[in-house]
Amino acid sequence: MPGPRFGGTKPLYVLTSGVTFSAAEELAYDLQQPGRAVVVGERTAGGAHPCDSWQVHPHLELTVPIARAVNPVSGTNWEGMGVLPDIPCAAADAPGVALAQARARIAG
Repeated sequence: MPGPRFGGTKPLYVLTSGVTFSAAEELAYDLQQPGRAVVVGERTAGGAHPCDSWQVHPHLELTVPIARAVNPVSGTNWEGMGVLPDIPCAAADAPGVALAQARARIAG
């Protein structure tokens, strides 16, 4: 049974680090681009394109991108550059920074 909806007006913060990668980056980017969430932390690692790999020799593997993520708002993605945080800070500080921002926003 689904729970209650969070709602589109409550503040939402996504925390990132330099090792945030792939699907976690897509979550951050897809919530950031329409302005639904504030990304707090470090620039992410930059892996947007899904890949397949083939072993072509016992000591050699070929990895090839097989698709491209495209955000409907930006028309692009975060491949190679990562998701840039709205509020840059060290990953270790991101929870406290996001909490302080949320409290300030709620307080008005």
